[in-house]
Amino acid sequence: MPITAFNSFTDGLESSHRSREHFVTSIDIADDRRWVPYANGVWLQPCHFNVTSGGFSVVLKGLPGAILGTHYHVGIVRGYTMRGHWRYLEHDWVAKPGTFIYEPAGEAHTLVITEDSPEPALIMFVVEGGLIYLDKPANGGVAAYEDGFTLLELTRKYYREASLDARQLDLLIR
Repeated sequence: MPITAFNSFTDGLESSHRSREHFVTSIDIADDRRWVPYANGVWLQPCHFNVTSGGFSVVLKGLPGAILGTHYHVGIVRGYTMRGHWRYLEHDWVAKPGTFIYEPAGEAHTLVITEDSPEPALIMFVVEGGLIYLDKPANGGVAAYEDGFTLLELTRKYYREASLDARQLDLLIR
């Protein structure tokens, strides 16, 4: 599936303008304006966009009962649960505050915030590479694709619509 959000190899930031230095950013979980709508009952706050490899880092917020569609990871994912309870339908564990997960590349799963979660879940995800959303859980076809490039474009669009300074997102690009 082609990515159509970008028009040239310099979209995101020209490589000569990308910082290769360390950076520190702040996530303000109390500022409702900064939560980018992602799926029904699911929002993201970006921490980092890797426009070299397509990876990204986000804090995900999900309401109890929210579901993030079945998706396949082309790269490794690391996650840390700060609040709430969530799980993958395809596994029998439940992540709670303090849970760290490591996901190998090549796994498909369906993220759900448990119905009995005492509060919205907050999870920090560091994603290496893209996600391929499937049109059905087993033997599904490609329904959508998400990576650092497409997420950057989604976030820029939301920031413009919410009258936030989209130029601030350039500081998160590496």
